[in-house]
Amino acid sequence: MKPTGPGQSALLLLDVVKVLNKFRVPYAIVGAFAASFYGIVRASLDADALITVRGKEAVEQLCSAFKKNGLKVDYRRGDAGDPVKAVIHIRDHFKNRVDLLTGIRGMRNDVFERVEKTRFMDSPIKVVSREDFIAMKIFAGSPKDIQDVIGVLGVSTGKIDLPLLKSLTADYGEACVKTLAKLLKTHR
Repeated sequence: MKPTGPGQSALLLLDVVKVLNKFRVPYAIVGAFAASFYGIVRASLDADALITVRGKEAVEQLCSAFKKNGLKVDYRRGDAGDPVKAVIHIRDHFKNRVDLLTGIRGMRNDVFERVEKTRFMDSPIKVVSREDFIAMKIFAGSPKDIQDVIGVLGVSTGKIDLPLLKSLTADYGEACVKTLAKLLKTHR
């Protein structure tokens, strides 16, 4: 199902996932969509996913495929201090948007092996694992991100692999480890 108007970034995401699958690009849906999957519903005007692509040529092929589908594409590399390596911004003519993050500093490469496979609008999709979601949100660190973590911790009792969560969080640095410990103490 294609977007028929604004406010349908989730439908645009399904179109983007089809292209990612065609090019065999590993992905994991993150952001508000993943938060909703884990029980924390909040509004967002875009959809986000992590991807892994190797090399300039692969990025160019992927961007070209999106453009051939009538989408507007903008590729931006992060600078040395940016936690995100690069982002492919994809928009349709309704201004629905999908952001593909090509990696996050501290993120393990095996993040794509831990995805949750599910269905949305009768299409198969892959959502980042709870543990990766929480660790990434702590690393992002905005008040909205921390509220997402608190919400997921609250509704996921018994569903979180705590040793894995602690290990993943440690990859993002000592400050993240301290934040996780505080959140686990007060919201679990």
